[in-house]
Parts: sequence; structure tokens; C-alpha cells
Amino acid sequence: MRWPGAWKNPAALDILKGTAIDYLLIGKGQEYAAVRERARQIGLHLAESDAAPPGVEIVKGEWPGVKMARGSDEVTGGPTGVPWVDSNGWAIRLALAFHPTADVWVDVAPAEKTVITADAYQVAVADSAAYGGRWIISLDHPLAESLMAGQAEALAIWKTMAATAGFFAARKEWAGYAPLAVMGVVSDFRGDNEFFSHELLNLLARAGAHYRILPKDGISAASFASLRAVTYTDAEPPSPALRKQVLEFVAGGGTLIAAPSWGAVEGRPLPVRADEIPRFSLSSVGNGKVALAKAAPDDPYMWAGATVVLVSHRYDLVRFWNGGATGSFCTVSPDGKQVIAHLLFYFSGGPDTATVQVAGRYRSVKASTVERPVLANVVVKQQPDAIEVHLPPVSQYVALQLQVST
Repeated sequence: MRWPGAWKNPAALDILKGTAIDYLLIGKGQEYAAVRERARQIGLHLAESDAAPPGVEIVKGEWPGVKMARGSDEVTGGPTGVPWVDSNGWAIRLALAFHPTADVWVDVAPAEKTVITADAYQVAVADSAAYGGRWIISLDHPLAESLMAGQAEALAIWKTMAATAGFFAARKEWAGYAPLAVMGVVSDFRGDNEFFSHELLNLLARAGAHYRILPKDGISAASFASLRAVTYTDAEPPSPALRKQVLEFVAGGGTLIAAPSWGAVEGRPLPVRADEIPRFSLSSVGNGKVALAKAAPDDPYMWAGATVVLVSHRYDLVRFWNGGATGSFCTVSPDGKQVIAHLLFYFSGGPDTATVQVAGRYRSVKASTVERPVLANVVVKQQPDAIEVHLPPVSQYVALQLQVST
């Protein structure tokens, strides 16, 4: 938690009792000396406000939620009209791809002079925790002042925030589960490729795609397990070793979606519908295919959309009905027996009713929210290769714990 600048009385630490908050980022000024001393006495870890503790990667994030048009109450949408959702999940996963043993903290504070609701704070906590990170709890100024004044409404917001953090702290093993994916994004994610590759991860997540981040210097045969497609957009040609690995994946039945930098493709040309993916040429290679862009990629939004079309929504891991602005992330336990489908609902209040379909064969499902560890009135329908879950009214986050059929 980032300690509010106005909280100089050590008694303010009492608000942390019984919560999962165990680290404070606090100013080094003398005015906080008594707070720091008391915090150490009660077993809290301390770090300076602008420094990352050892073993921690800090990601500069965006305030998660539905983006509103500036100066109005209108929801911002993309060209398709779908609400534009900001999430930090992709940035957390990218940090973990390069620093798998680190703790990833997301640093984003509420906008100045704003009042944030309990729902928005729950989203801020859950949006990071669902993807294996932790949000550095940062209070808006009105809330910090109201908490110190003991106002009931502020205390209720704090209780929601603390309960959400506690929900994930009690399930730390979930952070060690491996992401489930349909496609892979291959890049070095740095230098001249940084902007495009990062924005592609962001936009694919917004489109509901489930992907695996594949830093191109660390790829092995296992990197392609369960994937149907990979995309390559780096400005430089792949190394001979990487090219060989990816083409073996394609020959086995996979799809490569590549920039012209990939180089020539030896395969049988395939017809392309002009209204479907006009910017790509298709070739059959072994049992798979290559979609090669006709021009160097310059628009991550276009590339993300084309990738989703080429892979096809029929292979989506999660589908929502009546969910509003949603996000999802699926992970599997090390023994392969349990899948967690993290469901995020970004509109304030959550849906009155929503249906979720998760691809795979499962023998049972348990739905949990922060408020209700076992969610009642859930209707489950088994399908041949999926499970359909009908949810009652829920708040901003739901975890589906799915037991895999053997």
C-alpha cells in the first residue's frame, strides 16, 4: 500500500489490522518517522515511495475499467462500438515472462480530485491479482480524508478493498498456475519492437483472445503446446533457429501470422477472401498455413483484429453473454487437474445476469466471489467440449474453479 501523505499519526495503522496488506511504500521524511517505527513493530515491511524492493518488478499501469469520454459520462468505444476497457493484465504477464520469479506490483493511482467507488476499487485490486500481480493500493484524497474521519461510507469502501485483497491472498497458489492459451505472441518486446508488440498484447486482451507471451530468445518445443497459431511482427527477420522451430509448429498443423520481415514462404498459395483478410497472402505449409502480411505492420489494432479472424472465435476459451464490458484469464494447476477462469466485469455494479462458456471438458465447477466464497443459484450445463455457467447477479469479479475430467 502507498501510505497517504496526510496520514502522519501512527494510529492510522490500525486500519490495516486483519487485512492482507503487508508492505507499505512510505515517504522518508521525518514527519513519518513515528509511523515507520510503529509499522516495523507490528511486522509490516517498508520501502520508500519511489523505490522497488528487492525481488519486485513495478509496472506503471492504467486505472482499470471502462474508459469514459473526456468531459462526459459517455463510454469510449472502438470502431466496433465495443466499450474500451483498460486493464493491466497484459503488462503483468509481460513482466512475469521476463522475470518469472519476481513479484509484480502495479503502480497506478486514482486521478487527482476524484471520488472512486467501492466497485472501482474492487476492480483495481482484482484486475491485477487475477493475472498474478498486486496493485499498490493508492487511495484517492477524499477517501483518505474520510477514512481518518471515520465516515461510514469510506469505511465500507475500505472493507470492500481489503476483502478483495484478502480473497487473493488466501489463494496464493493460483499465481503459480500456468496460463491457458490458443495463440502465441512471438517477439523480443523491446527496442524498435516495443510499442507495437506491447500494444498488440493490450489489444488482443481487449478482444478476448487468450495468448501466451513468447520471448523469442527463450522458445522451446513446449512453448507451442496447445496453441493453434502464433504471430510474429518484429521488424527483424527471425533467427534460423527460431524460423525452424516455428515452421515445425506450422507443419504440424499450426498457423503463423507474420510480418514481411519473416521472409519468403515456401508453400502452396491459398485463396483469400478480399473482404476477410485483404492485407495478407495465405500459403499451405505441411498441415498448417502461413498468413504473410503484404506490408510492414503499422497498426496494432488492425493486426489484432486480423489475428482474431485468422484464428477464429470458434476456439475461444471463454465466451460471455450479457456480461457487459468483460475480461477473462484462464490458468491451469501444475498437475493439470484444476482450471481457474478469472472473470472480470468492468461496468460498475456487475451484471444482473450473465452466462459464461468455458472451453474444455470439466466434471464440476465452483463459482466464487469476494463476497460469497461459494456462489449459490449457479446453473451449470455440460456440453461436449465446454461447460456453460449461468450466473446470478454478481459484483466485479468471479472465479470459476473447474475440475478437469480425466
